Amino acid sequence: MTTANPTYRVQRPLTDKELTDIVAGIETATNTAELLDGALRNILNPLLADIGTSLDDFNAEHRLQPSDYAIPTSQWTALADAITGRAAEWGTSVQAGLALINMGPGTYDDPHTPAPAIPVPDRRPALHLLQVTREAVDVIGACVRHIADLGRFYGQGSDTYREALTSWHHCLTGLFTMNMGADTHITVDGTLSLFVACANGYAYGVIFHGQHRRCTVNGCQTTIRDDGTTYPAAPSTTDEHEHQPSYPLGAPQPGRWSVHS
Repeated sequence: MTTANPTYRVQRPLTDKELTDIVAGIETATNTAELLDGALRNILNPLLADIGTSLDDFNAEHRLQPSDYAIPTSQWTALADAITGRAAEWGTSVQAGLALINMGPGTYDDPHTPAPAIPVPDRRPALHLLQVTREAVDVIGACVRHIADLGRFYGQGSDTYREALTSWHHCLTGLFTMNMGADTHITVDGTLSLFVACANGYAYGVIFHGQHRRCTVNGCQTTIRDDGTTYPAAPSTTDEHEHQPSYPLGAPQPGRWSVHS
């Protein structure tokens, strides 16, 4: 038996008729704005009708709190998959997903409500065009060589090598996703970093974060440059001592890649 949550103004499963109307609206949408507006209206209006109101009754002064209304998690998950899958045609699956998080209803577990069988056709374009400048090709090659250098110096079983390799593979795989459109431009954003512009207007960097070489003596905050010179990040709390670098001079720089918008 499902227990009512008093924090929700309305908490119930959507009916078969309501689900059919929502899915029909998802299928006939012609752009992302129309998709989200229609889907959220068709989801929320039936719940609001239970208390004698609708989305049209809300405005900037009288704001709706979508989280005051809830449907079973099984229904919401299936609907969210259908909506983001539909948005794939325009390369806006990510934006659609974020909008659903911000503007969708609350959810609750209901073992008596199975997930509706909603087909999710593959709406992605047949081809993904990746345009990579020759400079970016060189950077990609440099990244691969840097990882190989880390493996040779620190060992392929080391955390240093594995962290770099895993993070690079994660970022590289992301270049091929079609969630943000099927026309991706890749240029240079640094010695071991890339700048990525997507068809949907989203842009981000694949950035290498190299570790600074620091002294490992307890209390010392000195940074050691590649040429062996040093500079203090803050006043040292230790007596004069011989600095112990966190990784050797001349060694390939440990680090990892991550995505930043």
